[in-house]
Amino acid sequence: MMAEPLFDTTEFRQVCGHFPTGVTAVTAVTADGTVAALTVNSFTSVSLRPAKVLFCVTSHSSSFPVLTTSDRIAIHILSQNQEDVARRFATSGLSGAEKLDGVSWVPGPDGVPLLPGTPAILAGRRDELITSGDHVIILLDVDHVHLKPTTVPALSFYRGRFVAPSDAIAE
Repeated sequence: MMAEPLFDTTEFRQVCGHFPTGVTAVTAVTADGTVAALTVNSFTSVSLRPAKVLFCVTSHSSSFPVLTTSDRIAIHILSQNQEDVARRFATSGLSGAEKLDGVSWVPGPDGVPLLPGTPAILAGRRDELITSGDHVIILLDVDHVHLKPTTVPALSFYRGRFVAPSDAIAE
């Protein structure tokens, strides 16, 4: 049995916000061609052999049903000059296809949308789903990577806003 926390959700979010995170755009496609597009900052590598990464998503996300039934998922590491993509993919009330409207993308393995303008892409097949609280951890078996050399830093999120990595360090 869990004890009641001695803080509220807002305070918890503020405390966690003091840890700068990278910002990724996640796309997915199901066997019937339904797509998802969302912004995720809870992403990390898990294993080198085999290559695995994970990201977390709330089970209340409109993208959740597509992610849990998708054949392919791609994670795009966004650059500092791609805040517009992050904001677009974070828009609630739009379908994955609507979020992709106006965003440059190409079909990748098995049709998963790939954003070629991003500095790095990891794509693969969905592996385990682990439920924890109101979020689900989605593990991805990576079988496709793309690295585009760039001098533009990755987009970061710190204390509730998008920032350059140096801005998060300076505060």
